[in-house]
Amino acid sequence: MEILGAILLVLVIILGTSQNWKLSIKTILVLVVVEGALRRWVFPQARDLIYFFKDFILIGSYVGFASRPRLLLDRFSWIKELTFVIAILCILQAFNPSLGSPIVGLIGIRAYLLYIPLIWVIPHLFESGEELRNFLRWYLIILIPVCILGIFQYYAPPDSIINVYSLDGTAANASVGEFVRITGTFSYLAGHTSYLAFCFSLLVALIAREQTLKWQLIYGLELILVAANSFMSGARLIIIYEGLFITLYLLFLVFASSRNAFSSIKRLSVIMAITAIATIVYFQPAIQAFSDRAVGSDSTEQRIIDSITQVFDYGTIRLDGYGTGATQSSVSALRSLLSLPAGEALPTSEVETGRVMIEIGLLGFILWYGLRIVILVSLFSTFSRLRNPFYKELCLAVFLFHLINITGQLITNPTMLVYFWFLSGFIYLLPILEEKEMLMAVSDSADK
Repeated sequence: MEILGAILLVLVIILGTSQNWKLSIKTILVLVVVEGALRRWVFPQARDLIYFFKDFILIGSYVGFASRPRLLLDRFSWIKELTFVIAILCILQAFNPSLGSPIVGLIGIRAYLLYIPLIWVIPHLFESGEELRNFLRWYLIILIPVCILGIFQYYAPPDSIINVYSLDGTAANASVGEFVRITGTFSYLAGHTSYLAFCFSLLVALIAREQTLKWQLIYGLELILVAANSFMSGARLIIIYEGLFITLYLLFLVFASSRNAFSSIKRLSVIMAITAIATIVYFQPAIQAFSDRAVGSDSTEQRIIDSITQVFDYGTIRLDGYGTGATQSSVSALRSLLSLPAGEALPTSEVETGRVMIEIGLLGFILWYGLRIVILVSLFSTFSRLRNPFYKELCLAVFLFHLINITGQLITNPTMLVYFWFLSGFIYLLPILEEKEMLMAVSDSADK
């Protein structure tokens, strides 16, 4: 009866969210920020259902989206073709005997495939550039309470209610010196740093094109909070990401050699300088604790190198893979809940590239990262063709987000899953919005 009740609940969620697919997509983007808080502090008994809640909403939004035929000029057919091949491979790997049960493969199919259709859904989500800009503005407002919570977490003791982890309610056991490594509203650190990277990328693009003083001040405050939370997380990769991102972003703008580009550089330089000064003045303990950890712990460079070199070690162990979803953290709980066979023992891997190789083998690895490279090339192509300064610089931010995270966590990071595929849809969204504006301008000119 419990299983039947769960199935009925899922069907109700899917049916209900299909009625307004646009609202459902935007709800998912909000839910990804607050679901950790719901799992940790509000409904810990329902943490597993909450974990998959946004997936059911997403399926419902797909149903609603597919209920009406829509046309989309597909300039990058390789994305669709590679996705089709990867889908076949992942479904076949779900029946890999090494998994012990194909039910385990469903977790992997969710991680690899469920969010990819956002590429073709997002271009229909916004009707105008102004609607897109307003959505991003107000979405980033959410980071203010999230980052303020992070600051409270940093100075709170590890056993404080705001620092307990979601799965077992134990106190935070990761620290930066004497301080806790913060997770914000997210269940774990990786979700929070992914959120910070996403917000930082959008903030840079929005600051570059913002002309109103009100929003410049708001963006400046948000940027200071992101910087503070980045140091308080104790994660070196997020600091590296932000430094690399802003450096590459400014370099691309310099080589653009246009008047619009130089006005963007001037705005960014002023806001970045203010952010740096405010962070140093008000969050010096966090910077010092972060610096001590960065000097005293393992090599970040070696971890980055391992994300590339370890792939070949796993390739010599098992070229055909152990099955879709084999390395997912939720698999052990699923096996325990449904009394599923244990499956084969897996080689260990902490890096995403190694996990992809372990799960879907050499061919799957080539196809999966081939798709990510094709998306990256498509984003750069879109950036090169756009003429509207706002769209062009927003596309640049999305391109750099994908480029710097090319070997980062995706299939093992549910927060990054949402943001990665949401931003991938900008490949089609931004040219469509630009074309709409050009047609409206031509129409207005003709009317005059």
